[in-house]
Amino acid sequence: MITEIIILIFIFSGVFLMFIASLGLFKMPDLYTRMSAVTKAVTFKVGLILLSTMIYFNSFPVVLKAILIIFLLLLTTPVSSHLLGKEAHERKTPLWKKTITDELEKRKNKKD
Repeated sequence: MITEIIILIFIFSGVFLMFIASLGLFKMPDLYTRMSAVTKAVTFKVGLILLSTMIYFNSFPVVLKAILIIFLLLLTTPVSSHLLGKEAHERKTPLWKKTITDELEKRKNKKD
């Protein structure tokens, strides 16, 4: 009984995070903030749902696979998001008009 409650909490937390991310996708002002909101939510959402899967099945192969998937997500999602953001910046995707500073542009100017 208690395990089902924990599983439901993890699943509903993941679904709630994805709902918040979808709101952020529509409400955030530019590509960079949208990408940040969605990337974080996807990583945590899938992690929470995989945790609930590990608890539900409670077998070594499932737990091992879920841990590997979570580990790979934690490695690849931020890196791919960073590369997409960097490419968008190089293609001059406009920043939000209220953006105060552009750190990537400062680094690029220091290298020149």
